[in-house]
Amino acid sequence: MSFTVRDLSVRLGGVPVLQGLDFTLPPQGITGTIGANGCGKTTLLRALAGVLPLDAGSVQHEGQDIAALSAKARARRIALLPQSGHAPPGLTVRQLVASGRTPWLRPFLPMAAADHAAVARAMAAVGLEDLADRAVESLSGGQRQRAWIALVLAQESGTILLDEPLNHLDLPHQAGLVQLLRDLKQARSIVMILHDLTVAARSCDHILALRDGRLVASGPPDMVLAERPLAQTFGIEFEVSTMPSSGKRVVLPEGF
Repeated sequence: MSFTVRDLSVRLGGVPVLQGLDFTLPPQGITGTIGANGCGKTTLLRALAGVLPLDAGSVQHEGQDIAALSAKARARRIALLPQSGHAPPGLTVRQLVASGRTPWLRPFLPMAAADHAAVARAMAAVGLEDLADRAVESLSGGQRQRAWIALVLAQESGTILLDEPLNHLDLPHQAGLVQLLRDLKQARSIVMILHDLTVAARSCDHILALRDGRLVASGPPDMVLAERPLAQTFGIEFEVSTMPSSGKRVVLPEGF
């Protein structure tokens, strides 16, 4: 399993945010994390990455407690893309993406050929080769989002955590990113926060549903993205249907 989580609880500022979470995630594939705003999704991703102290419980990654790993060891295993990143003024796309190689660099030595190749592959994967020498601050919101995704890809970690990666992307680039993640999932575990439940139904292999810091459901999309679990997760009714032409699922709140 990529993650084994037992009795996970997290407090922020003394306030309980996650309470008693228990689940395991498969070693490959895409896990979608869903729930209303403020339910603890981002806190969960940060706890999985090992960048938050736990109030109780444990998080194991591939059989090792992440609390026992150094920051460098965690970064080689797990790449985390926050909801919004900030690049220093004047930093180019190539320089930003190259920072993803930091966990693999030896002290006081420059990047090797393999590091430069990883950066080039990451920029090509998100279609930013032609913008490599542009300042990140000069890019559109969607281009900046793709640059940050390239940074995570350049890190070449076996597990990728993405906090709302489809934000700021237009529909063609959303579709392109989802396809890229589908290609990557053959050799990686990907956990991402999603708000579009139809995208979750069509792209994810596993779903975690949270409400008020507690786990409502964990399992395959057909089980979790059903009317009753969704109503328990969001507190409203949903309609789940299948397109007759393609057999693909559509998930919408009732009334849409």
